[in-house]
Amino acid sequence: MKPPSSNPRRGRLGTSSLVVAAFVGPGTVLTCASAGARFGYGLGWVLLFATAAAFVLQSFTAGTGTLARKGLGEAIRETVAAREKRGVAFGLVYVLVLLGLWVGCAAFEMGNLLGAAAGLEVVLDLAGAGRWLIVLLTLGAGLVLLQDLRFITAVFQGLVALMGVLFLATLFVAPVDWGAALRGLFVPSLPDESALTVIALVGTTIVTYNLFLHPSSAKAYWQDEAPERAWRRELAGMALFLPLGGLISFAILAAGATLTGAEATGVADFAVLLEPVAGPAARLFFGLGLCAAGLTSAVTAPLAAASGIREIFGWQGGTRDRRYRLVWASVLLTGLFFGLSGVSPLPAIVAAQAANGLLLPLIAAFVLYLTYRQRAVPLPRWYFALGALVVLVCAGL
Repeated sequence: MKPPSSNPRRGRLGTSSLVVAAFVGPGTVLTCASAGARFGYGLGWVLLFATAAAFVLQSFTAGTGTLARKGLGEAIRETVAAREKRGVAFGLVYVLVLLGLWVGCAAFEMGNLLGAAAGLEVVLDLAGAGRWLIVLLTLGAGLVLLQDLRFITAVFQGLVALMGVLFLATLFVAPVDWGAALRGLFVPSLPDESALTVIALVGTTIVTYNLFLHPSSAKAYWQDEAPERAWRRELAGMALFLPLGGLISFAILAAGATLTGAEATGVADFAVLLEPVAGPAARLFFGLGLCAAGLTSAVTAPLAAASGIREIFGWQGGTRDRRYRLVWASVLLTGLFFGLSGVSPLPAIVAAQAANGLLLPLIAAFVLYLTYRQRAVPLPRWYFALGALVVLVCAGL
């Protein structure tokens, strides 16, 4: 990978677009649209909270990469190996990371590719062309993954902005009740039987593999920059992209709320259901937004798996290392296999989600610890207290 330029006029937004590209995928679209269709605007406040919590947590991962100058997998390997001398705990960490990262990313990759293909099918009215579209999208994702980090980040900044425009356009075309939408955003409530959906909305926003992807990317992206300056620039990018990600999620929920009581068996169904109430423009915007969401997640999932596994094993070859490329290619091809074969990856998804459930609070706490131990920039105690609160909420959920 080429070293990034230290020119202050370049790279001001950092790598936070990767975080948004990762959490706004077809799963998020389905979760948010379903939440709106089932509970109206009442759970908008959950997305507001989850986006704020994700910002706090990812600011610590940015600190891990830019201030501590460590990827998360690298830091875990060094810490556990030093204390356990590659004993039982070291093996357990390996198993959890491999299960939570590779298996999880590979299983979810199918949904990413299917979601992107479904969006294109809706927009282009190509019923039955899903398999060919999945193959083409897989090739496109592979070509992006072969590029260097600056190129990938620039692509994602454009795609995240495009998602924002498309889903917000859907929001303004659909017949949204703005008074109810604002109440749902700022007045917390728990409708009957909504607890599981609340957890799903939080879980689809605070994504475990982002805790690996973000510090690894930030460390590589800002390797020629002074730590404090790099961290502040990363935070500036987060201040733009993470609220945009939360806004996209809320736009999807609000669009779903215009379909209260509607039944959808797949994520693309929401685009079709919107047409009678909001016209063909809503179907077009929603379908294109779904395609963009699927494509960005189809790239970030293999990237996260490869970054975390490279660091946990201590591979030194960078992004051109054959083992690194083999990991992301295996994730991509596994998603392609499941997408083309129709074989359900549900057991793998359940196992990966269980591993992620164990990993999230533990890794979040470890990120907090790494940022606390760095000495490049002194940080206030209230900031760590806020981080600790987010970690406790993750552990509680």
